[in-house]
Amino acid sequence: MKKVLLVLLLVVQVGTLAWAQQPTTAPASRTLTPAEQRQKEKIEREIQRERQIKAEWAQKQREYEAKQAEKERQRQAKKAAKERQQQEKEADKSQPAPVTVSPRTPVPAKEPEPVKQATEEPVSVPKEKKQKRKKEPAPEPTPTVKESKPVEPTPVPVTPTPPSVETPKQVEKAPRPTREKRERKPIGKPTLPVDSVAGVSVATEPNVARPTREFLPKGHLFEPILLDPLEARTYGSVLPFYYTDGEKYKGSIVPFAFGFAKPFYRHTTEPGKSSEWVLDLASFTQFEAFHDNKLNKARRQIMNTDYKISIIYNIRRGVNNYRIRVYHISSHLGDDYIFRNQITAPSPNAVNYEQLDGTYSRNVNNWRLYGGIGFVLRKTEERKLLSAQLGAFYKKPSDKATRLVGGVDIKFWQQTDFRPGIHAGVGVEVGRTQNNLTFLLEGYSGFRPYSQYENQQTVWLGLGLYLNPF
Repeated sequence: MKKVLLVLLLVVQVGTLAWAQQPTTAPASRTLTPAEQRQKEKIEREIQRERQIKAEWAQKQREYEAKQAEKERQRQAKKAAKERQQQEKEADKSQPAPVTVSPRTPVPAKEPEPVKQATEEPVSVPKEKKQKRKKEPAPEPTPTVKESKPVEPTPVPVTPTPPSVETPKQVEKAPRPTREKRERKPIGKPTLPVDSVAGVSVATEPNVARPTREFLPKGHLFEPILLDPLEARTYGSVLPFYYTDGEKYKGSIVPFAFGFAKPFYRHTTEPGKSSEWVLDLASFTQFEAFHDNKLNKARRQIMNTDYKISIIYNIRRGVNNYRIRVYHISSHLGDDYIFRNQITAPSPNAVNYEQLDGTYSRNVNNWRLYGGIGFVLRKTEERKLLSAQLGAFYKKPSDKATRLVGGVDIKFWQQTDFRPGIHAGVGVEVGRTQNNLTFLLEGYSGFRPYSQYENQQTVWLGLGLYLNPF
């Protein structure tokens, strides 16, 4: 038994020694699954992306540092150039330049008293005496060109001096103007030379204003006519008294318009001489407000809408203003109006045409007077040719925020046998700008100024609020 145990122990020891002496080998490589392979690739891509981001960040950092260094270099160069320029200016101030008189410049025969004293001194003076004399203050400053005043040309005997002769020392003491103090020569007609010694200008001529061009300028060369019912502007009115062919309307008519006239190009050649191009757009709508007895309720609906577009050329010559205009206008009845009045057949509509007109305007003693004539650009079968307009508008001059206004506008159309359409109003204008509000008590008598029913005789009275947005 003991022998068996000894043999077993011996075998165990021999096996342990053999296992310990065997070299360690790595386990066999295992094939990755598709999911593991995708995860591995994803990790590699993330690592690669992180390295790329770090490289880009480092490159941007280097570029930023280079830009900052370049900016600093340019700033230092500008600073050095400014200091150098300042030093040159100080050197120019400290070194007075001799002033020479051109041969064309007339010099008075009788020179000022300090100049005579200076001419009596010998010309050849040692340098030391010259330096001492320069430090002494001048007894009287010689007037410069800026202090010269234009005088009446008088016959004064003059003696021309050669160009090489220098002025006396006291004139030399006048410091040469620096670059900031030098006056720019105005662009215009050339002026005659100025005597720099005596400070007298030989002759002067007024400068000519340069032409100017403006895009989208403010204001108007030809102000829109406020009381013209078909002028492009923004307004709203309430007309409780409205008569058509002698019958009072059972309700109120509420005209409303949105429009504007805006200059888009202006050319000014000289003060008082200008011209401009204007775009003019507007829509004119009339609402009717009444009580419907069938439904027993108040109704508000559109009667009619007119549309207008214009191109205008305005001219100003001093106090005279001219307007040349081409426009198109068309009229359209409202759907509610057609349905309520059971209009089933098309009606002739002569308010669909183009017109060329010219108007003249002038202000006289706070009154604006105007008049003009127009020509329809359609066949006479569609619409008759001529039209005319005249009127006057008063505006009381006042520094207050409100001022009295009023006037009358009269229009004639061959289409309506030249029956006048008279629109008058009186009220107040509020504001101190170009875009003031105007409140009017207004009345009208004549043909209907808008809609295709222009042959109807209309009279109204009401209140209106007017505004020109531009």
